[in-house]
Amino acid sequence: MEDNAIDPWTNIEFSKNRSNQKFECKENQIRYNNEKAKQKRNAMATINKTLNNNRNVLQSILGDRQSVQRSRDFLLGAGYHFGISTHSLKIKGILWNCVYEYGITKIADQQFKISKTA
Repeated sequence: MEDNAIDPWTNIEFSKNRSNQKFECKENQIRYNNEKAKQKRNAMATINKTLNNNRNVLQSILGDRQSVQRSRDFLLGAGYHFGISTHSLKIKGILWNCVYEYGITKIADQQFKISKTA
């Protein structure tokens, strides 16, 4: 009994040799999975680029100091993107948005404190 299926890569109908066969050939399966992985990498690349940029901005502003205060305009001018961080910490009731080992928190209207968390 021959069963037909549609190859997800080529959208061409083919005769299955096995009941669980989804692709017409191994090459189509490889191409399909490589394309899915490429799309995932590309989606993450934009976020990772912004995260790395944010880390570099915080690192250059902080330098050798333990903490420093800067205005929102200064941070934006340096290229910091407030919408992306790696995680958040709540320390003594204060919420810190972190980019890897650096933390940033709002201390006053338009003023932020930057500190190394690790």
